[in-house]
Amino acid sequence: MIQYANALRALAIMAVVMIHVIASLMAVDISKTWWLANIIDSFARWSVPVFVMVSGALLLGKDEPLSVFFKKRASKIIIPFLFWTIFYELFTYRSQFDLFSVKAAIVNIYSGQAYYHLWFLYMIVGIYFVTPLFRAIAKNTSILVYFVVIWFFMTLENVVFYFTSTHLGFKLGVFWGFAGYFVLGYLLAKHELSKRMTGLVYIGGVIGMFITIFGTYYMTSTKGKLDIFWLDYLAPNTVFVSMAVFVLFKKSFKANIKWINSFAAASFGIFLIHPFFLTLYKSSLFQDLFGFALHSRTYHVLFGIPVTFIVVTLSSYIAVVILQRIPIVKNIVP
Repeated sequence: MIQYANALRALAIMAVVMIHVIASLMAVDISKTWWLANIIDSFARWSVPVFVMVSGALLLGKDEPLSVFFKKRASKIIIPFLFWTIFYELFTYRSQFDLFSVKAAIVNIYSGQAYYHLWFLYMIVGIYFVTPLFRAIAKNTSILVYFVVIWFFMTLENVVFYFTSTHLGFKLGVFWGFAGYFVLGYLLAKHELSKRMTGLVYIGGVIGMFITIFGTYYMTSTKGKLDIFWLDYLAPNTVFVSMAVFVLFKKSFKANIKWINSFAAASFGIFLIHPFFLTLYKSSLFQDLFGFALHSRTYHVLFGIPVTFIVVTLSSYIAVVILQRIPIVKNIVP
């Protein structure tokens, strides 16, 4: 495992947890608290794109039979997919289980509506299905660059639609989605950027971050309700920020640090399990037991946000490490 890839995975899962910790603070009127949440959220939005970019960097250049690839991927995704979609579908009805419907559960699982964070599983499965196609052309850098250029154009086209409600007539949907990050991660990992290009990437990252922060504020204040367009993982500003973060770590992080490697190895499991702890710590059961509920607003946001983030992250990490050592259940947190 490339060391900067481990560092990115470890930091990215922390960013994901933080996004979910402060999510409720964004759905209120603009205030100091809203601004704090907006800035934190904006600084964390590279997380999922970088996860996908790291996957592309590690997977796309490999040469292995189709059967071997899918066997490896299936062993890491099928069991977690089945377990966690069913787990969270049941967890949703924990206090009103009499309302649970098998038919509704099947529909939710089929359509990717089992729980708010599990869309990632559906997306990554889709990426795996197209990986053999990209591997077939992985050595042809010009074609991969061509794909990324058209993909980025589609993110710009989405901006046009956002402001004008008019879509491009040409049907280029094949270039839309997270596959662009997958290919982009491979290209950035494989090729060294010149100093000039690296500088432009960093400048783009800074500009992208300003667009995320102030674009979200402007559109939210204009519409009178939360507008998350500029926070979207596929917004062009997020692409710039994600590229800058990836390149920064590739060029600057070389250390082999044991706890980072351990955290990175647990990152997928942390992603799967952390919403359980987020819900548990703010539940009435927890409050009855300890006299308070733990969430972003506990006592004060300057206390609630960092404490909730630390407790949820560590709880998730410890739970994953324990589960990974139990033979019967280790496959649910690969």
